[in-house]
Amino acid sequence: MTGRGSIRHNNRSFTAANVDRSRTGQNVTFCNEDLKQVYHEVFDEALAAYNAKKKKTRDKIPDYYEHIRQSKQEKLFHEAIFQIGNLNDCGCGSPGGERAAAALKEFAESFQERNPHLRVFNMVLHMDEATPHLHVDFVPVATEQSRGLSTRVSMKQALKQQGFESLGRKQTEWKAWMEREKASLAEIAQAHEFEIVSLGGGRPHMELPEYRAAAQRLEAVQEQVTAAEQDMAVLEQQKKALGKTVRRLQAAEKVRVDLDAIQPEKTLTGAVKGVTVEQIKELKAAAIRGVAAEHEVRELKAENKQLQSRLPSMKEELKEAQERQELISENRDLRQQVAYLEDSLDSERNFSSRLLEGVGAVLDFLDRHLPEQFRPLVERARELLPVPELQQPEQEQERGHTWGGMEL
Repeated sequence: MTGRGSIRHNNRSFTAANVDRSRTGQNVTFCNEDLKQVYHEVFDEALAAYNAKKKKTRDKIPDYYEHIRQSKQEKLFHEAIFQIGNLNDCGCGSPGGERAAAALKEFAESFQERNPHLRVFNMVLHMDEATPHLHVDFVPVATEQSRGLSTRVSMKQALKQQGFESLGRKQTEWKAWMEREKASLAEIAQAHEFEIVSLGGGRPHMELPEYRAAAQRLEAVQEQVTAAEQDMAVLEQQKKALGKTVRRLQAAEKVRVDLDAIQPEKTLTGAVKGVTVEQIKELKAAAIRGVAAEHEVRELKAENKQLQSRLPSMKEELKEAQERQELISENRDLRQQVAYLEDSLDSERNFSSRLLEGVGAVLDFLDRHLPEQFRPLVERARELLPVPELQQPEQEQERGHTWGGMEL
């Protein structure tokens, strides 16, 4: 998966609800550098050369970190998340989970060597959630550039310098690079006795509105699955009833009397000869059975006709039920993202309250230091502030927020 990244979440500066604190000590931190310091280390020399060529102060870039933070084309950093298996086959604490963690460690240790133009500054293997997974946060560094800084932030150019070309929307540099990374991880996983079954990937983390829509779809899918299971049970019962009806029809059709064996003759007195008493009894019994069988046949044929008329719709219902069953697979992808998205939702809620607190503190400062004639303006500003929401529990207040890669 790919996402905007939350360094404070990755480094456990705050603890989300889906984190088991008793296992946080098992997390593995491969690197944890300050992002601003990394920018100075990588770009200061190129920035100085760029500014030296500019005669006007307005054309110079005083702080490259802030320049990129405010950019609409580039991000301060990118994050990729790698995982092997899921909760069922690679859960933390299980044998599969231990093998997955070992494979991810090996993958992490070779990541920077494979990607010389992706400057990794934060990389953490989480072992305190449902499944082991690796967060890789990096800055794409393009060198020897003719436009802008000679060394600058550019994902497209950085990946191009690593040999990944765009072939259109369906095969961008990013997709080509990610396929290579997944192939590298698959090779390492196979060495750790994993059988590789591709279930896709590369899906971005959903934003809050997308998550809400996905949660609604998940609920609808679950309802459809329940309805499909009920339909399947009804169809199975009807199928059994149809088979039973056919067998009863076949048995009823066999109810016949061997009339060829009976050769009656009429005498002059009107009596009947050539028919024994036993044959008369048999005829009487056959007649009774025939009437009953004929009545049953009529009922069974009517029932069979009704079931036959239902067959097309039953087949269609069965097809729809099978299609709804296929939707179950969507549940797995949605559940894997719920934990991370719940954390993002809490961070979004908490951000507005912190922002209001900061504005309130500024107004308090102004109230204490501004001349008397300006204080009504401060009071007017207070009135314009919205009423803050109720505070979250203490554990939730510890959470941070990232906005454009800048931590608050």
